[in-house]
Amino acid sequence: MKKTLLLFCLPLLLNSQSSLKKIRVLFLGNSYTYVNNLPQLAHDLALSLGDTLVFDSYCPGGYTFNNHASDAATLSKISLGNWDYVVLQAQSQEPSFSPGQVSGQTLPYAIKLDSIIKHYNPCAYTVFYETWGRKNGDAANCPFYPPICTYLGMQNRLRDSYRLFADTVHGLMAPVGEAWRLARATNTLIDFYQSDESHPLIEGSYLAAAVFYETLFQKSVLSSTYNPGIGSSTVTLLNQVAHQLVTDSTVITNIPKYKPVASFTANAQSTTVFQFTSGAPNFSHFWNFGDGSVSTAVNPSHTYTLSGNYMVNLIIKNAANCLIDSTASTIQVATTVGLLKHKGQEIRLYPNPCSTQLIIQAGNIFDENVSKITVTNYLGQVIEQSDFKGYLNVSSFENGIYYIKISNNNAQANSCFIKNE
Repeated sequence: MKKTLLLFCLPLLLNSQSSLKKIRVLFLGNSYTYVNNLPQLAHDLALSLGDTLVFDSYCPGGYTFNNHASDAATLSKISLGNWDYVVLQAQSQEPSFSPGQVSGQTLPYAIKLDSIIKHYNPCAYTVFYETWGRKNGDAANCPFYPPICTYLGMQNRLRDSYRLFADTVHGLMAPVGEAWRLARATNTLIDFYQSDESHPLIEGSYLAAAVFYETLFQKSVLSSTYNPGIGSSTVTLLNQVAHQLVTDSTVITNIPKYKPVASFTANAQSTTVFQFTSGAPNFSHFWNFGDGSVSTAVNPSHTYTLSGNYMVNLIIKNAANCLIDSTASTIQVATTVGLLKHKGQEIRLYPNPCSTQLIIQAGNIFDENVSKITVTNYLGQVIEQSDFKGYLNVSSFENGIYYIKISNNNAQANSCFIKNE
């Protein structure tokens, strides 16, 4: 009876893979978007980090959601149908009005725009650009609605309204206004407002760009080298504020609910069985375990039958079967280096690691000219096939880990060795 002897090496930690991203974004708003050319700032910031933001924008002064929902130019740009994100920015005061007025006069057009976006871009995300309260509140409308007489009162209403828009349509929120709030509290010497106490200086627009980078790319802005022409210490502070608001507090953006990052852990349950746990359990899953096996379970368990390095891929999709994110990590399953037993007899590989010659000591289990040796690399490519001679010349092998199978009609053993000059 043929025997198969397998003893697997300890699994290594997962090696997460990250890649540069390219996204397409349409910005629809008004002067809060076009002043200082916010889309271009976001593009340049992304480029400094190796990413690409392809954008278009349409931002007539003073435009409301109602204006955009009936504007032919807006509808034409949306209907191109190639956007990953469409950013909606309301007229700066309108979302700060009373909850009843916002629900009756602003929310319906946010819903209408979102439905148009999804019609032409089924896999796009609607992103609501939360703007900021005026420097000292809205003096013009203060008599009609006292909560917005102060900056904080106005900012609170803007935050609540933009959260309402995002939650209603299952969209994302770019919390620019909250970043302004944090930055103003962190360093009172930085001014974000033009003399009208409404429109942004370059510092305010740059902070908005940093928030958009963190929200849209779901990556940290902290290593950026981009500076739009302001003090380097100010840029550092604004990057830190954007990172804190978005990456360290992702709940405010709705990203965990509607666009999570694909991630998983792999825990060895035994030498052959791995339990995979997804970091985004509320979405559709497709796993490829790297050995030809797949699964659509959320948290699958998988058994490997051969030693090797396996690239595990995870794809997550939403209910509309649109790709949300994907990730890949390498796990290593291999025999503990050097020792197997068969019927009380030890099979040894030494020296291990080796540089020129690997000695294979197998007693009488594997006879010369009867037994065969097959060596593969971590990609599963066959490097060597030969008769068993008690040694293996590895001088021509590249440095790395290799898997060796010794077999005859009665037995088979699998192990691994390391080539290292």
